[in-house]
Amino acid sequence: MKNVSKILLVFSLLLLLAACGTSENAAGDTNNVSGENNTMNTENSAEENEAVNDATTEEEVLDEDEGNINASESNNNVEENEPEVEENEPEVEENTMNDSTNDEADINTAEDENSNTEETTTLDSVTLFFSDDQLLETFRVNSGTSVSMDESGAEEAMNLWLAGPSQDGLVKLLPEGVTVQSVEFKDDVAYVSFSQDIETTNLGSSGELMFTQHVALMMNQFGYNSTMILIDGEEVGELLGHMDLSNPISAQNPEDYELMNE
Repeated sequence: MKNVSKILLVFSLLLLLAACGTSENAAGDTNNVSGENNTMNTENSAEENEAVNDATTEEEVLDEDEGNINASESNNNVEENEPEVEENEPEVEENTMNDSTNDEADINTAEDENSNTEETTTLDSVTLFFSDDQLLETFRVNSGTSVSMDESGAEEAMNLWLAGPSQDGLVKLLPEGVTVQSVEFKDDVAYVSFSQDIETTNLGSSGELMFTQHVALMMNQFGYNSTMILIDGEEVGELLGHMDLSNPISAQNPEDYELMNE
């Protein structure tokens, strides 16, 4: 019996030792597995990082490529737009042609205006004003002479008036020897200068009034309602001691005077 007990004890010890060995091996295997897992995880992390880096690099490369493609497309668009600029050039030429046409139209208009101005700057028939031989009334007479509507034409008209009427019953007021020296237009006033011979005229107050009014009516035809009468180019205070000549003479309405024909 003692031998059997010893045998069982030995067997139990062997089993215990075997169990302990198995546990150590299992622990070792577990450590090994854990180490291998750590190694694998490390390798996997490295591979994943490399994959992520590669993917990032590829995305950057793609972005760069897309940027280059977009830049290339922009350049292509610019190049495509260049012909549009060239196409617009004819429009500029057309505008230039239109401007030239407008300039020609303006020139033609200006020429037409000048032609109209030339037509309207001629007084077809100068009206002359004379008094009757009693110095009581003033009559108007169509001379039938055309003159230009300027200072030269006004001086010519004054010389026609100074020559006297051809109708019976009408007289001129100024004696022989009196001349018209000049006619000038300044601002809104006509200036008519007579020679000093006019100072020897004996007209009386009514005759002097007719004389100044006749001169004013003559200038009224040239667009001047106010006339300054000068003697030898100078302004004088009065004419023959009766008529005040210090201020311009205003013309009356020519239609107020009767028209006398030949």
